[in-house]
Amino acid sequence: MEVKTDAIVLKSIDYKDNDKILTLFSPELGKITAGIKGVKKPKAKLAFSAQPFCFAEYILAEKGGRYTVTGAYLHESFFALRTDILRFYAACAAAEICLGVLMENENYNGLFIGLIECLKTLALTDADSAEALVSFTLIALRESGYPIDLGFLEECGGEIGDRLWFDFSDGRFTTFERCVQGERASVCTYHTLRKCAGISYDEDGLAGGKKRALRLLKAFLVDKTEEKYENLGEFIRLLDD
Repeated sequence: MEVKTDAIVLKSIDYKDNDKILTLFSPELGKITAGIKGVKKPKAKLAFSAQPFCFAEYILAEKGGRYTVTGAYLHESFFALRTDILRFYAACAAAEICLGVLMENENYNGLFIGLIECLKTLALTDADSAEALVSFTLIALRESGYPIDLGFLEECGGEIGDRLWFDFSDGRFTTFERCVQGERASVCTYHTLRKCAGISYDEDGLAGGKKRALRLLKAFLVDKTEEKYENLGEFIRLLDD
């Protein structure tokens, strides 16, 4: 059976002498594994389709639940990501997050669009890479069933003081140190998350927030998915905030 689907390469590993195994993100099929033959040969026609972050229409041959790439039509390579180490690691982190939260045979239209927009922002604009990654991570958590609740500012009448905690059990902020699975969270983390979520925030409360926000999001992802997110950790290490 032949399947056609738009997809993004999340991971590519060598297999045998000239082949690769791809992990693709399809909005209709979720996370799928597909072999691609002869792609490491000189002048291989489908070499582009095995590159990280490649966004293309893939033609897949399916047999017994296994996929093989037989053709591809490029939409965008996001090649500029390879020229900036920080933006490259941000893109790797976004792909890694998808690997951690996606399942097979599930519909992920919202997350797929979010990843495309994140990669476009990183590769084609000069927008802040950390904020782009925070925004995408919030989308990924929401679309995978682990939303961060950023409504505490409205709940407390806009007075949050300087002491916040984050409750890992339900993904929300509080001023009460009541969380068995919680930890202290800075106010700048909270306002940075609100900014990246596109809701009101305190401009004066952002200083130093991007790195802290990403650390909290990484810890929350690890707690919910039990994955390591090493690329996200490397991006945080490289980030000057």
